[in-house]
Amino acid sequence: MHSKTVFTLRRIHESTRRRWCRIALCLGAFAPLATLMIFSMVMATPWYRTWEKQCWEERVSNTLGIDVRANSFRWTAPHQFYATQVEIRHPETGTLMGRIGRIDGLMKSHGWSVILDAPAIDGDQLHHAIDVIHDWFLCRPQKSSQLLAMAIPNGMTIHRGPEKTDLDRIEIVFRPTSSVSAVQVKWSHTDQPFGEVSLHVSREHAAVDSSTKLELSSPNTWLPCAIANDRLPDLGVFGPNARFRGVVHYQANHQTWDARIQGEIQGVDYSVLTSRLGSPIRSNGALVFEQLNVRDGRILLASGEFRAQSGTVSRTWLQHASQHLKLPAHWQPDGTDSFGIEQLGFRFALDPSGWSMRGTLTGPANWPPVAARLGSSVLCADSTKSSLSQLVMALQPPALDNNGDVVALDAHTAALTAILPWPKVMDADRNGSAAANSLRARLSRSDEPTNR
Repeated sequence: MHSKTVFTLRRIHESTRRRWCRIALCLGAFAPLATLMIFSMVMATPWYRTWEKQCWEERVSNTLGIDVRANSFRWTAPHQFYATQVEIRHPETGTLMGRIGRIDGLMKSHGWSVILDAPAIDGDQLHHAIDVIHDWFLCRPQKSSQLLAMAIPNGMTIHRGPEKTDLDRIEIVFRPTSSVSAVQVKWSHTDQPFGEVSLHVSREHAAVDSSTKLELSSPNTWLPCAIANDRLPDLGVFGPNARFRGVVHYQANHQTWDARIQGEIQGVDYSVLTSRLGSPIRSNGALVFEQLNVRDGRILLASGEFRAQSGTVSRTWLQHASQHLKLPAHWQPDGTDSFGIEQLGFRFALDPSGWSMRGTLTGPANWPPVAARLGSSVLCADSTKSSLSQLVMALQPPALDNNGDVVALDAHTAALTAILPWPKVMDADRNGSAAANSLRARLSRSDEPTNR
């Protein structure tokens, strides 16, 4: 015989049921509505807006390393925002580096996308901004893999005193990872709308040999060299109006740096370039580098073309140089201290084996290739190879030698020899690099566990 246990529900009084229904309605409907209303009221308060803006400023500042301050900040949707009257300042000195009229942004799972309107950058602070981004963003392994994409469709202005440079259609992408951090920038110049410039900078966060790589590609756009004088003071030797078009590859670590350049420098002021020699060439022209390799300030290989028109060249210096380089010439005495330049043009090559040059100008059929037309005088160059010692002697300033200024002459010689690819120095560099690589290999093997 089976027994059943019957559970019976206790009947609830009608008034009690109504009371519970009212409580459930309040908790299920009115309480969330009240919470939403309270939260909406809090979000509308100045305190919350200020807190929201500070959180955004802190997040951007921590990512890029620069101090970002906005006049106002609003969320327009769950993942969209805008900020107005944004100032960019140096994180230590507080110096104003630039202003941005408005920033519109979109936050997604893989990163941020922002549009900048009417940014203006102080050119005198540009190199400080680059230093901060390099030291804070590139040189620091990033914990987040979210990228940051910036677009400036209406262009940007870089002010440097009374001068300004207008850039157009700018795109910037920050790609942070724990092993490699990279920044890629693309832009064009307002006065050269048909050419695009691309700059890619990356930093490898290796424990043994951290290195920074830079690739600049500007095949159709002329870039003023003066804008990079703060970072590369040696560019000043080409004169204030020099501009570059071409490709640059650069790599550096804590021990050495290496650069490879292919391109053309236009608007070269040869009086500035030859100022160490007393400015014997006073003319403007262009330098074409088909290949230029530089390591730690020393030229490894160089080949290209030298061009100049009009101006003057010192008679004493040119005759002195042609004698040491054994260049055939036809000199016409005219009683002046300088030759008037009609045209200069020659191809050149420099490597550890020496220096050679070959004229590119037309001349009489039975003459060697002409390198310089100087009125009634002509200088020829037929690819004769000269040693580096002969090149050093050819590039001596005769005025210093004649005046007996031995200290200045020795300083010039030391500076010149320091940048030339002397064979013994090149061999020592190669042997040193091979020894360093061998040492690294032995150290890495010694760190591996030994199986017994």
